[in-house]
Amino acid sequence: MCDCGSSTAEAGARPRPDGADPLPPDVPDAPVITAERGPASAAGAADEAASAAGSGCDPELRHGCYTVTIRPRQPGARLLVGTLRVDRTAPGAGPDGLIVSGDLYRRPAAEPAPGPLRAAPAGARPGGSVAAAVSRAARPSDLLPPAIPVHPRNRYHAYLSGTRLQVLPASTADGTGCQVSLSVDEFRYTQPTGGSFRGTFPHSPSRYLRFVLHRVHGTRYEGRVMQGGAEVGTVSLTRVSDFLRRAVLEIDTVAGAVAPQPVPRADGTGMDYFDTIYATAGWELVVDRAESQTDLPPPPGTDPHARWSSAALHAAMTAARKPGTDLDAEWRTHLLVVPATLGCDRGKMYDMGIGVPREGAASFSDDGYPPGDSPFFGAAENRLQRDVPRAYLRSATHEVTHAFNQIHTPEGLADNSIMTPTPTVARVLGGPDSGAPGVFPDQIELGFDAVVRNRLAHLPDPVVRPGGWPFDSWRSAGAPQASDRSLFHEDELRFEVSAEEERVPLGAPVTVSWRVTNTSDTELTVPLDLRLEALSATMSCRDESRAERPVRPSEISCDNAALAPLAPGASREASHRVFWSSEGFALERPGRHTVTVTVGWSAGGVPVGVTGSCEIWVDWPTSDAENRDAALVLHPEVGHWVALGGAPHLATAAERLRALDGLAAATEAEASPGELSRVAEAFRRHGLMPGRDG
Repeated sequence: MCDCGSSTAEAGARPRPDGADPLPPDVPDAPVITAERGPASAAGAADEAASAAGSGCDPELRHGCYTVTIRPRQPGARLLVGTLRVDRTAPGAGPDGLIVSGDLYRRPAAEPAPGPLRAAPAGARPGGSVAAAVSRAARPSDLLPPAIPVHPRNRYHAYLSGTRLQVLPASTADGTGCQVSLSVDEFRYTQPTGGSFRGTFPHSPSRYLRFVLHRVHGTRYEGRVMQGGAEVGTVSLTRVSDFLRRAVLEIDTVAGAVAPQPVPRADGTGMDYFDTIYATAGWELVVDRAESQTDLPPPPGTDPHARWSSAALHAAMTAARKPGTDLDAEWRTHLLVVPATLGCDRGKMYDMGIGVPREGAASFSDDGYPPGDSPFFGAAENRLQRDVPRAYLRSATHEVTHAFNQIHTPEGLADNSIMTPTPTVARVLGGPDSGAPGVFPDQIELGFDAVVRNRLAHLPDPVVRPGGWPFDSWRSAGAPQASDRSLFHEDELRFEVSAEEERVPLGAPVTVSWRVTNTSDTELTVPLDLRLEALSATMSCRDESRAERPVRPSEISCDNAALAPLAPGASREASHRVFWSSEGFALERPGRHTVTVTVGWSAGGVPVGVTGSCEIWVDWPTSDAENRDAALVLHPEVGHWVALGGAPHLATAAERLRALDGLAAATEAEASPGELSRVAEAFRRHGLMPGRDG
């Protein structure tokens, strides 16, 4: 083992007021703003209101999603299209507060300009105007509102963060009333390169814009785009939905499993399901019942009533999901329901970038609520998820929300909401904060906390949409900065990071382990599960060029994530196989690499943690055979294979590894011990070679 240094020195942290993990500087967000009334006329407020009513002037932007089209004045500049979200129901915004955010995409010159209608209304004539079609529509239902549009990921251009909204009254001294002035910060996006899915935003706005809008009819607005005192283009907005975002959920169920079902609302007013839960976050989540299937066979060799590997889940998803799924045309996510068994964490988000990131999650109907997970499961204790419908729907929604790139509610703010892990919800309901045990599962709240709700509604499209940024990649993965967390002293918690080998050949996987030990004379509360998959730890790898690359797990299995006391002298540990993640190959260059692991949590509302590192030297290939071996395994599909722990349905990876195994065996038959294939040996030692017949 290669034992390496650690750092647990004190750093003065300044936590966010809401206790949530802070967004890094390259992830823009939209603040809460207050709609302002512009300068009133001399007639006073009463006359202003009467004037507005008499003129039909009502320029305020209603809550909902608007299509936005920007036509730059600059010759040759591309038309920009996208969506703008006007959120007047954001938690914590107050009665007069709102959040405005948006996303812009480049439109190719050959593509027709977006129109305001999804389908021609009754009475429309070929070549006729929209105005005439509106006038001829026999009934309001004949004029269908457009759906929230979806644009290709590779055309993403910029994020808009609303910073000021002014509503000008109907009559002003200069005659410019009945307008809306919306100021936005524009953050230009740099598309990802080199097989990555995470692009970058600048740390500060690329430019400051102001939309000066007037209402044309209904909820359609047109106006000018101002930068400083100059007009740089024109803009049009059309309200298309009461919702802020739209996605589709496909649910496929393996034979022997039972999918989550709708449950009665706590107030008795109806039923809750995935769609109504997501409606509380401003999402129109459509459950695609036409494409959802039941009684699906498990992949060959998979026992459906045992623990499912990520490879088996991925194979089942790729075989069952809607043929021709196109994440550039539709925000579609997949929930695979399998039986499994007790002790499997009730579900997981297993697809962290095998192909593209965050295509799906899984829920386990025959897992459940063993007493070892929590003493507060009450009437649900030792029952299966399928038999506890409210808790089951909550757990499945938790996994689906991971697929939209949302993390847990911080432990210090744990509550009765969707993104708090199930055992913690049981503790919150049954613990000293709420009274006697027995309220789980009946008092489970099927909704999101304010931080998750607002991030679902307003983080940039690439962060949340399926096939966008890898999971959790909007949080920093390297060593924490002084402002991030308060770190323990060495005589309080000792943190050790080590690699199984200090020197490895190019192309070899290597296991990195970490251990936290209580070196104080009193119990300290630390995470019970230190794995990357439990979201307790982050890892990064820095090569000699000083370029730092996050190392992310291939699955998220964190429903049992919790804090627990660690006795003096006691330790907890975890490990991770370092090879490939959604950010690419961690050790793809020869030379020195520094692997940093940080374990972070919240104590009393203050972010705390430990961080440590170890060094791994990657040898340069010194023979044709070593170059051949590295070329065989440093292939994305072999990376997927290693991340999944072996995946027979990945045919290209299996072929390459069989070639590695066969060529190495042929060479080793005539070679001395010092000439054996070190890459092949590493894959064998990790149990990653495919079977000879599969």
